[in-house]
Amino acid sequence: MKLHLLRHAKTLPTSDTGKDIDRALSVKGISQSNLMGDYFKSVHGIEGVWCSSAMRTRQTLDIVRYHKPLEQPHVLDNLYLCSRDQFLEMIWNHEGNKDLLIVGHNFGISDLATYFTNSRLEMRTSEYFCIEFECSNWKETSRGTGTIVDQFRPRVFVP
Repeated sequence: MKLHLLRHAKTLPTSDTGKDIDRALSVKGISQSNLMGDYFKSVHGIEGVWCSSAMRTRQTLDIVRYHKPLEQPHVLDNLYLCSRDQFLEMIWNHEGNKDLLIVGHNFGISDLATYFTNSRLEMRTSEYFCIEFECSNWKETSRGTGTIVDQFRPRVFVP
């Protein structure tokens, strides 16, 4: 069983509405997302996709999905700036044992990776971790039961 974590790509500093949730990807973020989409062509087994309802996470995922067909995402308002404890509650209440992809934000997504791997991790924009578990369902996951088996962050230079 694998948990795929993806932090949204680089964003603009503000939005037209002035709301953080509406911030869009920057030129660098669009490039990062395209490179991540290319990388995701080698990622297999994802059967569930959860995405924050924020503009930047949805745009990141849309660009990745342009390159790599994935399941229709569950776009969830409660994933916007979600804490580790909120993530854990959702994961532990998730039925089944299928691989999940979560597209989210710091610091919750980094705290989740830290919890599962017992390693201090801070995901940067457009960073991806794949954490593998030797469990038969999501309810059995706990602190330190995951191992990072894949990691990627696209390098983009925009002058």
